[in-house]
Amino acid sequence: MDYMLMGVASVVIIAALMYFRKLYKAPRKIQQKPASHGFVNCPVCGHPLMQGDNLVSKVYRPMNVNDQLCTIYGCPHCYPVCEPGLKRICPVCKKEVSAEGYLISRLFNITKDGKKHVIINGCGSCKRGSSNSFSKQ
Repeated sequence: MDYMLMGVASVVIIAALMYFRKLYKAPRKIQQKPASHGFVNCPVCGHPLMQGDNLVSKVYRPMNVNDQLCTIYGCPHCYPVCEPGLKRICPVCKKEVSAEGYLISRLFNITKDGKKHVIINGCGSCKRGSSNSFSKQ
């Protein structure tokens, strides 16, 4: 009787081990994200930005308002050193932006979809001559 119980227990253990082994070796369905191509372009040089590429920018205080002044210097491809074949162009006046130049923009923190939104007003040279400058007439 004892041998019979030990035989049944060993069969159950072997069956369980085979089940777990089969379960472990079964191909797992892993949801993979599609290859991330450039989802946005740099506003200065137009180079596609990949996941993880960040723009070099400055956001000015106060931080608790919906609309903030922001300066954009460029992406890793065009700032601080521009890669060969890329040109830093202002999207407003279409003039070349110098290596030390930047774009003046407005950063809107609250939008309907919860994302931040940027509107580019121009580069340092095209905004200096605009009607926003305070000159005595």
